[in-house]
Amino acid sequence: MPSMKRCLQVLLIAILAGASVGARPEVEVIPLKYRSAEQIIPMLRPLIEPGGALTGMQYQLIVRASAANIADIRRVLGSLDSMPRRLLISVRQDTDNSGVAREAYVSGNVTSGAGSGINARVFNSRSSSDDRVTQTVQVMEGGVAMIQMGQSIPIPARSVTRTVNGVMVTDSTAYRDVGTGFQVTPQVSGELVTLAISPQRDTPGQAGTFNVQRAATTVSGRLGEWIALGGIDSSDTRSGSGILSSSSAQRSDNRSIWVKVEELK
Repeated sequence: MPSMKRCLQVLLIAILAGASVGARPEVEVIPLKYRSAEQIIPMLRPLIEPGGALTGMQYQLIVRASAANIADIRRVLGSLDSMPRRLLISVRQDTDNSGVAREAYVSGNVTSGAGSGINARVFNSRSSSDDRVTQTVQVMEGGVAMIQMGQSIPIPARSVTRTVNGVMVTDSTAYRDVGTGFQVTPQVSGELVTLAISPQRDTPGQAGTFNVQRAATTVSGRLGEWIALGGIDSSDTRSGSGILSSSSAQRSDNRSIWVKVEELK
């Protein structure tokens, strides 16, 4: 692979080759202290004058522009090429399940004598569960952080194979990773933070099923405040009736995801 010095020489030659003879722009190599060229160039590119060029690699910028424009670039660069801020990112994933069931039935017999009897019963049941998971991770501004925790769940499986001697049944066990976590890249400007974040949460369900919760988004908000990433609000109502009975059931499932970014001094 070519050395860093050789790569810079190639970039300088390409920039000089693109310069017009009449404009006589200057070419300057500017070293960076804290931010990489990949981070800085998108923020500086709108400041380059027509006919100028801006490129670079790793921790060096190469600017081709007039002396005045280069001076402007350097002034702005003084505030952009600062030490990244240390951040604490918290992601909260909430689950709220509730259900109401009602069942009523009538039984008995009716005769013409004293033996008549009718029984009526009504059953009501309520259930609710709240589950909240909060995870935190420290990261430098502009860096990528990921946190993941969980477990491997055994899943029994059975296969049936026909052979010349009959049927062969084979039992086996597979494992599925179930966990909660997120990946995030933060950018801070003053008191505002922009996050590219993708949280996930998997939990075991019933009868070998799994509850899966995913999100991937870019959001902005203020430092120190909870920011809503999204959520799910679903409900299911079922009812039935017969000659002597009736039943109804209602279940709701509410899920939400929140994120908060705090600066660590």
